[in-house]
Amino acid sequence: MTFENLTKAQQSVLLYAESCMVDRSGLLEGIRMNQEDLDALKALQAEGVLTYGRIPSVLLEPPNRMGGATHWVSFTDAAWEFAHTLRRERGTRVSQKRLDIDALVAERLNV
Repeated sequence: MTFENLTKAQQSVLLYAESCMVDRSGLLEGIRMNQEDLDALKALQAEGVLTYGRIPSVLLEPPNRMGGATHWVSFTDAAWEFAHTLRRERGTRVSQKRLDIDALVAERLNV
């Protein structure tokens, strides 16, 4: 699998998973994913980009220490590279709100 072959759903769930890798030790919340996301994770796993699965139910029983997590994910180097590329791409997109802020700041600096 190459970066160019990633579907929109794969890109989206990969970015969610990357956030979870960084902030939650790779624990994903099922409530934040739909069937398309799960299918995308399955496809990424089949391509060897990542591994994921459901947290065993015994760990979800009271007292549940998973904090809402229902799935786990682990990244390969390829997953990290794809996620980094996606973050950089998204970070360069400039919204109209940001353009408005930049214009106002520039105007005030030129006074």
